[in-house]
Amino acid sequence: MSIASRTRAAAVAHKLTAAGAFAAGVLALGFLAQPAFAQDTGGERIYFDKGQCNQCHGKFGNGVGDDPRESGANFRAMTLDKPTLIMIISCGVPGTNMPYFDKFSYTDDRCYGQTAAQIGSQKPQQPLADFLAKRDISVVADYLLQNFINKGPVKPGEQPPNGATGSTAPEPEH
Repeated sequence: MSIASRTRAAAVAHKLTAAGAFAAGVLALGFLAQPAFAQDTGGERIYFDKGQCNQCHGKFGNGVGDDPRESGANFRAMTLDKPTLIMIISCGVPGTNMPYFDKFSYTDDRCYGQTAAQIGSQKPQQPLADFLAKRDISVVADYLLQNFINKGPVKPGEQPPNGATGSTAPEPEH
């Protein structure tokens, strides 16, 4: 290879390296610019569609289920953090109607330090819809934190998040 060819090859390699670094930087900035909340990453879809959380917790997250036969915890009156929400969504709440959404819950002691044999009849039910992937559980926890957790009573005329269907009039608090 001639000196000119080697010089050209080195220049091309340098340009490709610089272009790759630039592209990586642009991608990194794009990820950093994204909000950390679940609304932009599918939390709303998981809440309303995949997990069907609104059936018990309602479109306002106030515990007035969209299914009139159901009611759930009022997120708006809670001050939970993300790790606690992830545990509750993953493991359900023993002795209540809150199902577990991690299909491996109670196969070992990851949930409340108990296996299915240890928790016995208090073991939460499986979800009525689908189990959720760990990423989905994390994303819906972010969605709850952004939209419902510790937001206080539903205000007159308040609109539910975009994914909600049906009437937009707030239901009374429990």
